[in-house]
Amino acid sequence: MSESATARMVSLAVTIDGMTVGGAIELELVQCGHFSADRFRVVFATGAVPGGAGYFAGLGSGVVSVGVGIGGGFLAGIGAGGGALLVGQIDNVAVDFGRGQAVVSGRDLSARLIDAEVTESFANQTASQIASQFAADAGLAAAVTATSTPVGQYYELAHTRTALALHSRHMTRWDLLAGLALTEQFALSVTGTTLNFAPVSDAVQTVLHYGQDFISLVVDRAVGLGTPKVTVASWNPKSKHAVSSSVGSSGGVTLVRPNLTQGEAAQLASAHQAELAAQAVLLRGSMPGDLSLMPGSVFVLAGTGTGFDTSYRIRTIERHVDVIGGFVQRFEALKVI
Repeated sequence: MSESATARMVSLAVTIDGMTVGGAIELELVQCGHFSADRFRVVFATGAVPGGAGYFAGLGSGVVSVGVGIGGGFLAGIGAGGGALLVGQIDNVAVDFGRGQAVVSGRDLSARLIDAEVTESFANQTASQIASQFAADAGLAAAVTATSTPVGQYYELAHTRTALALHSRHMTRWDLLAGLALTEQFALSVTGTTLNFAPVSDAVQTVLHYGQDFISLVVDRAVGLGTPKVTVASWNPKSKHAVSSSVGSSGGVTLVRPNLTQGEAAQLASAHQAELAAQAVLLRGSMPGDLSLMPGSVFVLAGTGTGFDTSYRIRTIERHVDVIGGFVQRFEALKVI
């Protein structure tokens, strides 16, 4: 089945700094998942915009909002409508005079945190307080789950990171939040104008059927990552002795970390093994575009009649919207362990 045969008829609605801009003919959106900025690229026909190429030549780092309308009777059961697919910051504008096109590209609004250095110390604040403060400073709403531990306590002698490294003045606010999210086992992302800092959810959001929902589907299984061996080695200055912990049976990865207790070494080994095992099964698929699946979404694959029929978490999505060719998306997903 070809992608062109199943692409969904769409329209694009774009605003830049709150003003509607016509002439959008194509959108490419790469949604990279947690801890990374989504990247976008919008192609405009300059002749459809008042001011033409001159309008785009004068653009600065404004805020772009892109909505997509799905409908026009192209697919049964799909009514006319739309949804906000992205809100982002302009990083680059390219004008192709020969083709009469302008390309506006950039990142989602996590860019406001990625571009901001950390110059303060936050040892007495909790991770959620820092996330809420950073969101407010960046003009973002905050969907933040409250935490209770002051971040200074994360980096005492028996822990794996140091306050000095975490609060380096060259680190960005996004880097700091990503480190705190990993410590709390949270997910970090920006959707639209909201900063999300909350536990990862394993709730299944949908069931996708092979032979019905996919244009193409490939599942790769790395045999050696089924039960990978992970060894954590450390030296604990409190007890004055070496610490080591191993889990798994195949392959071999050794992590050397300072100042761990035996329990912390065992916990780190198990956590790292789980991270490796989660990459043992990689699903790559393409399907008609929709607005429901996002990086971090969990779905159940059904209909292959194999052991691959199980739950997966989407890692990345690449969406391509063309007002002539339609709307398709490609994604990668990892098996939920």
